[in-house]
Amino acid sequence: MLETSIIIVSHNGLRQNTAPCLESIFKNGARGDFEVVVVDNCSSDDTPAYLTNLMEQEPRLRCVFNKSNRGFAGGNNDGLKIASGSLLILLNSDCIVTKDWIEDLSAPLSQDPTIGLVGPVSNSVGNEQRIFTSGLTPEEIIEEGLAWVSNSRGARFETEMLGFFCVAMRRDVLDRVGLLDETFGLGFYEDDDYCMRVRNAGYRLVCAEDVFVYHRGGGSFGQMPDGTRKLMKENLKKLKIKHPFIHRRIHPRHLQLGVIKNYLGHKIQEKDFPGAFLSSGLQYRISNRIRAIETQLPRGILKRWAFNRSLGRLKELLGRCGVGLDEN
Repeated sequence: MLETSIIIVSHNGLRQNTAPCLESIFKNGARGDFEVVVVDNCSSDDTPAYLTNLMEQEPRLRCVFNKSNRGFAGGNNDGLKIASGSLLILLNSDCIVTKDWIEDLSAPLSQDPTIGLVGPVSNSVGNEQRIFTSGLTPEEIIEEGLAWVSNSRGARFETEMLGFFCVAMRRDVLDRVGLLDETFGLGFYEDDDYCMRVRNAGYRLVCAEDVFVYHRGGGSFGQMPDGTRKLMKENLKKLKIKHPFIHRRIHPRHLQLGVIKNYLGHKIQEKDFPGAFLSSGLQYRISNRIRAIETQLPRGILKRWAFNRSLGRLKELLGRCGVGLDEN
């Protein structure tokens, strides 16, 4: 059995998504054996021809060519069914990976059997996995992501949800939890569903802060058809029927605050505490996350005032510890 299988679902968007994604994977590689399984969901551009040609050059690439768009869950399931690896990574086609990403993403899974899913940090994701980046090009953003990684060696935090733009699991987790739910159709909320199923099976979800994956965002399916908002609403109803006791989704700015408070532990409750325990790497991550929060402030006047007041108290406390909040 191979060590790692990377499953990618493609649907059009060859030049801006699939080609750069695959190039980054084979460039950065891995120290162990790995395979890439691309499931093409009936692309109408040059994607099928590109993949066919690349398979002739790259023996680690396997492809499935679907005759219809099977959506996110269906496409990934097609890949998972033929994957050979003991480590399974679902990766969006609009991602670009960085050096040592497989090894660092798999480390928590190999070290702790209670962890079921692991995801990286990224520039574009709707939860606390997001870090602040200011770059305008993928190259600039990746450079910022690598700076984050250098300040985050071994750093991890537990979460309730992981974005499925990139997520890793062991095969025993897949065997126990099962495949993605294809009743969600083209996409939306099947990742929430799977995270809940993994947690209900007794596993923990972890973000590995020492892994950065660039995510273009909104490109893994190519051009979505009209009615996206309707599809999201319908799938949210399906999710609530399937998981009737789910809590209301927490806004990313509050999730970011939660991560910062976890960084500081009980000391966040103290009025004055020494900043000596805050390493330069930790100070860097705190400053970055506050900048991310500041890009997601509430729109309403009263909500913004209340949130800024809470954020201001935190920044004042951090300032007394010598945390420079404007250095990233």
